[in-house]
Amino acid sequence: MTTDARLKKLSELIMKRGSLSVQDLVDEFQVSDMTIRRDLQKLEQSGMFERFHGGIRHVKEESPVQRESQSIDEKKKIAQYCLTLISSNDTIFLDAGTTAHYIASGLAESLLENVTVITNSLTTAYPLRYAQHISLFMAGGEFRQNSQAFLGSRTKSFLESLYVNKAFIVTSGVTESGFSVFHFSDAEIKDTMIKSSKETYMIADASKFGKRSMNLYAPLESVDMIITDNRLSDYWVSVVEKHAVKLIKV
Repeated sequence: MTTDARLKKLSELIMKRGSLSVQDLVDEFQVSDMTIRRDLQKLEQSGMFERFHGGIRHVKEESPVQRESQSIDEKKKIAQYCLTLISSNDTIFLDAGTTAHYIASGLAESLLENVTVITNSLTTAYPLRYAQHISLFMAGGEFRQNSQAFLGSRTKSFLESLYVNKAFIVTSGVTESGFSVFHFSDAEIKDTMIKSSKETYMIADASKFGKRSMNLYAPLESVDMIITDNRLSDYWVSVVEKHAVKLIKV
């Protein structure tokens, strides 16, 4: 069996059973312990699997309830800082996600005038539905329940036809390789927003650093600023600085 064929069968087996030990896989594929460990390293890099001592598990995408309950205070502080970056007459992309929802809520209560918000997210759009000083545009497409957002080729085409002066993007993972999210369609939309904006602000609380989700969509240097919270370690501060990206800890 070739390495690629074994990796395919390994991934299918782990997803089916949830988690497996190295010994289980050695017995299943009749290869050496070292071979299986090398295979598991490759699988972990996909973002779909996570190694633990003696085995590997399938990583499932977090539910909206799980995401909304994590790092609430930090996300609110990040949102407050993001609001200081928005001015009257701005046209902005506002991504899906809990922090984006907090930004939208702050915008709805702000004294800013004539701000145009373009989003593909129902939860981001909802606080803005009665805001008289906000022009709200929704990017339609195929609705995805887990992210509460519209995704797909039609969403992408709509966003590609626009150009805004500021984009606020939420990410699931930050590593030296760049920014990542679990779902390919989410990654595609975030990449489009980055390319269709003059300035891009990446939103990532400290818990997102060192995490790699399945789909990498942009390198660190593709954004103008990363906004995080004050829990971020010195190691990750140095990584970001090495890529010449401005970092703000709130």
